[in-house]
Amino acid sequence: MSDYDNGDSVTNKASSGTLKEYFMEEHYRKIAEENPQADNTSNPFLQKPLWVITQAEATHSPGDNEMERHLTVFDLVSVGVGGTIGSGVFVLCGFIAHKYSGPAAPLSFAISGLSACLSGLCYAELSCHIPSAGSSYAYVYASMGELPAVIAAACLTLEYLVSSSAVARSWGDKVVEWLKNEINVDSDGLLVQILEPGYGLSPMSLLVCGGSVILLLKGVKESKEVTNVITFTKVVLVLFMIVGGFFLLQTENFHPIMPMGFSGVLRGATSSFFGYIGYDEVCCFAGEAIDPKVTMPKAVLSTLVIVTILHTLAALALVGMQPYGLISETSGFPSAFEYNGVEWAAQVAAAGEVLTLPVVVLIGLMAQPRLGHALARDGLLPPLFGEVDDRGNITKGGFVAGLIMTIIAFVVPFTYMDDLISSGILVAFCMTDCAVILMRFESPLPTTHNHSSSFYVRKLSLESLLWCYNGLCFAAALILNNFDSYWGLGAASVCGMLLIGIGLQISYNFSKSTVYGGRSRSAGSNNVLDNSAHFHSKDTMEGDGYFKTPCVPLIPLMAVFINWYLIAQLEFFGLVLLAIYLGAAASFYFWYGAKNSVGNLTGWVLDDFPMDVVNSVTGDGVDECILNNTVDDNALLLNKMSLSRRDVDSRVIT
Repeated sequence: MSDYDNGDSVTNKASSGTLKEYFMEEHYRKIAEENPQADNTSNPFLQKPLWVITQAEATHSPGDNEMERHLTVFDLVSVGVGGTIGSGVFVLCGFIAHKYSGPAAPLSFAISGLSACLSGLCYAELSCHIPSAGSSYAYVYASMGELPAVIAAACLTLEYLVSSSAVARSWGDKVVEWLKNEINVDSDGLLVQILEPGYGLSPMSLLVCGGSVILLLKGVKESKEVTNVITFTKVVLVLFMIVGGFFLLQTENFHPIMPMGFSGVLRGATSSFFGYIGYDEVCCFAGEAIDPKVTMPKAVLSTLVIVTILHTLAALALVGMQPYGLISETSGFPSAFEYNGVEWAAQVAAAGEVLTLPVVVLIGLMAQPRLGHALARDGLLPPLFGEVDDRGNITKGGFVAGLIMTIIAFVVPFTYMDDLISSGILVAFCMTDCAVILMRFESPLPTTHNHSSSFYVRKLSLESLLWCYNGLCFAAALILNNFDSYWGLGAASVCGMLLIGIGLQISYNFSKSTVYGGRSRSAGSNNVLDNSAHFHSKDTMEGDGYFKTPCVPLIPLMAVFINWYLIAQLEFFGLVLLAIYLGAAASFYFWYGAKNSVGNLTGWVLDDFPMDVVNSVTGDGVDECILNNTVDDNALLLNKMSLSRRDVDSRVIT
């Protein structure tokens, strides 16, 4: 008989300084008995338990590689609005009206805004339950696993880093155009030749990127103050252009309303999604928000409302001022004011664009290091990206991100970035929408007495149904966009019925979680740690005071369908480019992330390990006083104990 078989033996082990080893040995012995086929290979679908996030929030303190919570609702809304308005109003309004939607450009922005708002409700819920840096990356890690989280992070990199490069590139083009048209600089002169050297290079983008990097390295508080001032100035400028456009509006400019058909409107909606990326940047700052449970939903929803209204009104004003065929693709409002003979307004609009657009670059650059910080803390990026200096700034990660952004802006034209960025954002939105469903519902555990029922449950798990739903959405969207025949409509109808069936299956055949994230995600397993779910996840589903997305799963499922329908509007080249990019991200995970993942290698550290979990391993014979009185290594059992293991589904959990 083992000397671990009774309470006296446990006491002896405690006094001999090996109590921690005893619990670890018993812990792994139980897991081996319950899952003899588990191995020690890395699992790409490892899920990060919610108690890790809850614990980090409870013990959060500035310093010690942590960022300070100092951002108010106003600061967060400034980040969201400031990072969004420039790209949508100054860059895309004219481009979409001229190339895709014509006078129906406001409808394109409204459609993409609707999709953004549906997904935004999901972001609002997740950002207050998971108030850490990383946005979609953090949500997907907790709900789907490690590899999907890396894919989400790759999509967010398109949103933050690559989109900032695109805006910097656009800003450089606007500066050159402003100098030639408004300042009357000689187009053949030396200055213009330096600023437009050809070969697809943009020297002016180096200026705005370099300035943003310098400001970011000075500190986040200084960047925040600059962001607030420039965002306020930008909103005033946009309101000026909207009001001026309404005064110059001519109804004949709205005919024909859809010169390229409704497909052109939808194609414009896909491209206009580039203008709705700001609210996700808000979520990336959740780790620095004051009282994120309250501030994050307010900031996300306020940003969406403000941005959607301003985009739609701006597009309406622009297409009303000038025939769509004459609207400039690069400088819509200044050209429209000039077309109507209001030269001073054209100069104000042009100068305002040049002066305020760089804040979009700054905000994107502020968000990217926070995403890198979250990845590095989980071992999925080199430790360099996770380092925080004494002032709470991610200096090294910010410098690397700024260097990459500058190179992209200098050599890659904006035209090649638009579809890739929009599609990446939409994929991240789809993953976040599904994350809400996974947090609010859970699959029933398979029974050991009914093998047919167990097989049925595994085949129709919640995760499997959501994967099928996403695939069917994309298939239906491709059919609707490319096949107008009766066969195409019939195939799309079949997909539609299957989608409705999956929605009903989720609504009526899966139980709602009593604890946010379900028993496994809140506690970290479906097994030994089940009893700690309520200990670590205090936010139960009823009366917890957290923001909740209404009509779940209807709203998240609608958002997923709209997002995939917009993705299907892209050219084939854009879809191939996205697939290659995400494939490269997955390859990086297996090359580096899987080998260095904290969860897969060591597990996370659990503070204040609850007695009911200790008793689940040892029985009730362990006296809590013995545990409290142990010293040195024994104290690690209850304080700073790492438990990396596999549950019955062979998923590494902690």
